[in-house]
Amino acid sequence: MSISRRAMTAAVMALVAFGVPGRPALAVAAATPDVTPPMGPFGFTTMGLGQTATYGEPSLAIADDGRHLLVSTPGGGGTNNWYSANDGLTWGTSHTPYGGGDSALDFLHDGTALVEDLHVTNANGSPPDSGVRVSHDYGKTWGPVAHAGIEQDRAWFAHSPDNKTLYLVYHDFVLEAEFISVSTDGGVTWTNTPVNQIPVNSTGQGTALPILLGGHSGTPASILDQGVNTFSGPMLVDPNGKDLYVVYSISDFVSNANPQTGVPPYGPVRALVLAHSADAGATWTDTLADVPDGTATSESIEGTFFPWGFLDANGTVYLTFDSTRGGAPGDHFHRYYIYSKDKGATWSKPFKIDTLAIGNGSTTYSTGDSPAPGVIDTAWYESATGSPSQDTSTWTPHFAQVTGADTDHPKVVEQTITTIPNHKGGICLQGILCGIGPGSKDRSLADFFMVKINPITHLAEIAYADNNRLGGGKGEVVVAHQTILNPAASTATGGRTVPLPNTAPAGPNPLSLLPAAAITLLGGALVVGRRRRGGPHRGPS
Repeated sequence: MSISRRAMTAAVMALVAFGVPGRPALAVAAATPDVTPPMGPFGFTTMGLGQTATYGEPSLAIADDGRHLLVSTPGGGGTNNWYSANDGLTWGTSHTPYGGGDSALDFLHDGTALVEDLHVTNANGSPPDSGVRVSHDYGKTWGPVAHAGIEQDRAWFAHSPDNKTLYLVYHDFVLEAEFISVSTDGGVTWTNTPVNQIPVNSTGQGTALPILLGGHSGTPASILDQGVNTFSGPMLVDPNGKDLYVVYSISDFVSNANPQTGVPPYGPVRALVLAHSADAGATWTDTLADVPDGTATSESIEGTFFPWGFLDANGTVYLTFDSTRGGAPGDHFHRYYIYSKDKGATWSKPFKIDTLAIGNGSTTYSTGDSPAPGVIDTAWYESATGSPSQDTSTWTPHFAQVTGADTDHPKVVEQTITTIPNHKGGICLQGILCGIGPGSKDRSLADFFMVKINPITHLAEIAYADNNRLGGGKGEVVVAHQTILNPAASTATGGRTVPLPNTAPAGPNPLSLLPAAAITLLGGALVVGRRRRGGPHRGPS
């Protein structure tokens, strides 16, 4: 299906800045639309939200009405937030002061918005925690700070289907483990003492074999694997409200602690783990989802910041990640995904998504979502020839949609989101230790970006970091909107159809593509409606 985009007239975007007493309002320039159309069958329009000092690591949330969007970035003693009431046609800004560390966003089903802000060093000497604020006007104004979690790092929001229980999953950097803070009053108060945090790691699996001694995909994650060095990914909540999942990756002590790919004294990320609770968080079972290929001395690096997971409407769990498997040298990563139909007990083999030859170019940063059963959307930054450690690399955001993603014959259509590179140079993968040791020291894009599916249009919305399009290293957050749903993959200009290897377990679901087909028929009307609302501030497609 292909729908041409109507010509758009230029206009000036209205940006309303809400200042904070004693702090200047967030400086945001006029929107910067693309001047060159994106290439590919899906079609994307992109809008720069304006130059700002804090543009790395953008989070994205979409309300149930499909019109209210929120974007946040950490920094400046708090979080910088952009809000839109018309699906990204115009934007306003707000600032929530607190720590300026990692940030996260969420919309509850009633439109209540949440923003999280990590405070690394509190003035009163208490351990680091997150400041959570609630908004009842879709992010224009925010309530007082509520303290959540303890001695934490990298937090993610989730909530129960009935909105009664809110979750903040995070990494405890003292215990090197995963924990959950809980709110049962709409985010006004949260658990924030050691005794009422929920541990995700299943300590009862201490007898399981660690990876180096035979642990493999589908086996219990040894406590030795879980407790060395973990990197937190999102928390997933099944619509039944009972099945909860936490995605995280693990490092190890024995691998070469290369500062280009690991976080000394630890080695690179070696495996992905899925923690599953079937009783709404009371108990957890942790399973190795993906482990490195090769030998103990030449094993692949599995994952870069941060591991990413999501569910489709059938409850299938998907994990997407970068890997040097298959003999890719150095840090030439490629994009893969795996899935589980039995709540993480067993897993498919990895499917490669990008079309780069092994060892040629690189991908980095994982993000994804599912618009329909058996269909996944994923995005990443890609360099056609370079790698994260090479300062000569040029990076462009890419997008792919995989159909039949829960079968042994998945197909992917992949394209660039825009022709304008979002970054030139290396991308440091050492987190807060960037700048130590050889290799790239550029952490200007931070550690991730996000793609979300609009619940009304079923189209992908993407927020990514960019410090190239404005020139001179100036940075901004860019929001991209998919404009065409489920194109004819094999004939569309600019798109690449990739038949994936038959490496997943047998048992394809012949009904898996029916929901996608139904959505395709509905999507045409929705996209046309979107055109009629206009898009004067977005680039052409």
